[in-house]
Amino acid sequence: MQTKISSGFAILDVKSGRDELNAHFSTGSKEKIPVTITGFITDVWSDDDGISREFQIDVSEITAEA
Repeated sequence: MQTKISSGFAILDVKSGRDELNAHFSTGSKEKIPVTITGFITDVWSDDDGISREFQIDVSEITAEA
């Protein structure tokens, strides 16, 4: 199945490297960190609010440039 989708944001659950990432933004830095996420949409995460709906992604690979 191929479907066109669009999104304005995503929430990322960080395990390894979370302290460094938190320290980066705790300084008030507005520097954005590029990230590439590869994974699979596996389930519905939320109800539809009339504007959007959240879906679960099982991440198989992630890279960030900090």
